[in-house]
Order: sequence, then structure tokens, then C-alpha cells
Amino acid sequence: MARLDAEVEANPDSLGILLKRAEALRRIGHYDESLADLDRALVLAPGHQLVHYLRGLTHLGQGEFADAEVSLRRYIDSEPESPSAHVALAETLTQQGRHREAGDEYTLAIAVHPTPAPDLYIARARAYRAAGAEFQGLAVRGLDDAMASLGPLVTLQRLAIEIELERGNHAGALGRIDSVLADAPRKESWLAYKGRVLASTGREQDALDAFRLARAAHQSLPLRVRSSPAMVSLAESIATHLETHLNSETAP
Repeated sequence: MARLDAEVEANPDSLGILLKRAEALRRIGHYDESLADLDRALVLAPGHQLVHYLRGLTHLGQGEFADAEVSLRRYIDSEPESPSAHVALAETLTQQGRHREAGDEYTLAIAVHPTPAPDLYIARARAYRAAGAEFQGLAVRGLDDAMASLGPLVTLQRLAIEIELERGNHAGALGRIDSVLADAPRKESWLAYKGRVLASTGREQDALDAFRLARAAHQSLPLRVRSSPAMVSLAESIATHLETHLNSETAP
């Protein structure tokens, strides 16, 4: 910051240096100082639209979400193909509880991004999921679109399964789990997950079969793998479920 302060003092009318300091101040949480530099930048260059984007980010960091929205929308009006601006606006709308609108902004960000990452699709799905039951189908379709472009990534499929379960589409969730199992090199966790889903729908025998397969898959792992904390916890969970379902099977 001392170097940037010296550069601004030496070049007080340099827009680039002023914006660089404003960004540095924002990143360390000095929001008021950042906004002061951005106000000065607007005086130097009233038509410089990037200033509004940076003001939006600063207001967002500050928790001033309404002001952030105003600045970001002004920037997007001039730069509608800026993925980062649409993402920032989506985050601002999420903070205001306007989840459907946030999902729409993520859709715009995906549309203009040359190589949208999985996290962008996940953020959109979570926004539509949070918007309520009527948008859950839209969330799932968006994840399917992502997998059509990026491949059947487990992180995307797992979120789709969670949403399918929330909307009561157990058959759809189980179909997705089977799809993952078909290609998974390690199946023990997914078989246990399938068992839990089957148990939640009252399919006790099918759940028991899934947990038995999960136990066999777990026991086939090398000892060093089975000894990890995560695998020990999984083995205990499988054993508990097996005991529960065996008891229910033999109960009068």
C-alpha cells in the first residue's frame, strides 16, 4: 500500500494507478477508502464504466447490497457480456434473498463465458434450488446441461441427486446413482448412499442388498485404505445400517 500511495501522490491524475489502489484497498477490507478513490476516478473520467463495476464489488464486500446492485447494473448496461459482472450481481441478489433472479444472472454469466467452470453451474443450481420447489426442476435441468457440456462430473451429479430427493423424485435419484456406480472405480460410498435412499423409500430388502454390496466393496479395499478415518467411519455406518435392516427383516 505504501508503494501505491507513493505512486498516486506522484501521479494524482493517473486513472490506472488510482483504480489499482482502489482495488488493493477493497481486497484488504478498507471499503470507505476504496470508494473515495473510485469517486475521485469518476471525477477524472466520468465515462469510465469499469469504475461502476469496481464500486459494485466494493459495496458488495461492504454489505451494502442495494448500492452494489445499482452500480453493477449500470456497468452491465454498458458491458452485457462481462461474466464476472453477472456473477457479482448474482451474488448481490443472493444476499438479498432474490434467488430466482440470481439464478437468471448465473445463466447470463454462463452464456457469455467462453469456458464456464463447474462451480458456475453449481452456483446457478443452488440459486434456483433456494428459490423454491417450483424452480427445482430448472435447477436439475441446468445441471444436466452442464454434464452434457463438461461430462458426468460427480460434483454435478451429486447435487442433482440431492435436489431430486428433495422434490420427491426417488426413482430419478436412484437412476442417477446407478449411472454413477456404472463408471465409478470406487463404489463403496455410492452403494451405501444408494442403500440409504432405498431405505428412505421403504424398500428394505433392496436397501439391505445395497448395504451388503457396500460392505463387500469396502472389504475389498487394501488395508491402508480401509484404515483411513473416512473409511472406518463408512464401515461403521454400513454395519449400523445392516444391523438395523437385518433386525427389521427378522422382526415378527
